[in-house]
Amino acid sequence: MFRLWLTTCPDDFAGEYDDIEEMFKRGLGRLILQKRRNTPESYERWLLSLPMEFRDRIWVRGTPDLAEQLDVRGCVAEAQTLMGEVPESWKRVNCIAFCRNFDQLNQLPGWVSGALIGPIYQPQSALQQVQTIGFDSFLSALSNPNGSQKNQIPIIPFGGIDEENVNAFKSLPKELGISGISVIGGIWNYADSVNAFIKLNRLCV
Repeated sequence: MFRLWLTTCPDDFAGEYDDIEEMFKRGLGRLILQKRRNTPESYERWLLSLPMEFRDRIWVRGTPDLAEQLDVRGCVAEAQTLMGEVPESWKRVNCIAFCRNFDQLNQLPGWVSGALIGPIYQPQSALQQVQTIGFDSFLSALSNPNGSQKNQIPIIPFGGIDEENVNAFKSLPKELGISGISVIGGIWNYADSVNAFIKLNRLCV
C-alpha cells in the first residue's frame, strides 16, 4: 500500500494541533514528530495536546527507547544507530531508518520496518547543506540489481515531494519497494495545510 507520511512543522504554530487532529480524522495514518526543541519532556507536552487515540499513528524522531517512553507507534532513527549490535528491546519497536544514501539503505538489518531515503529534490531545510539524490539517480539505484537492498525493506523517499511530482513515485513498479512518500513543505508551506493534505493524500490512495 502506498502511504503518505507527514513530518510535523519544525516549530510550533497557532492552530497546529487543530490542523493535525483534522488530518487524522481525514485519513492521516503516519505522522513523524520532529521538532527543533526535541527533548523527551517537550515531546510529551506536545503529545498531550492531542487525543491519546492518535498515538498509534505517530512515530517520533529519536531512538526506540524514546518511542517506548512516549508510548507512540514507533521511531524514525538515524540509520547508523540501527546497524550492528543493538539492544534486543529495540527490535520489538517499529523502527524506520533515516537514510542519507543507498549505502546506508543496503546495510540495514532485516528487522527494520522501513527506510526514509533522500532528499530527492531538495533538503528538508534551506539551512541544510545537503546534496540531493535526484529522481533519476534514485530510480537508477533502485533498478540496479547489484546495488539493490538485500532485505527489501519498504522505502519511503522524501525531500521536495508534493502533488506536482508524487505520481512519479506512485507509478514506479511495486517490486522496487516504494511504500509511500514523506513530506513536510508539501503540506506546511500552504496557508490551508488541511486542504493541502487532503489533496495530496487523495493522490496517494
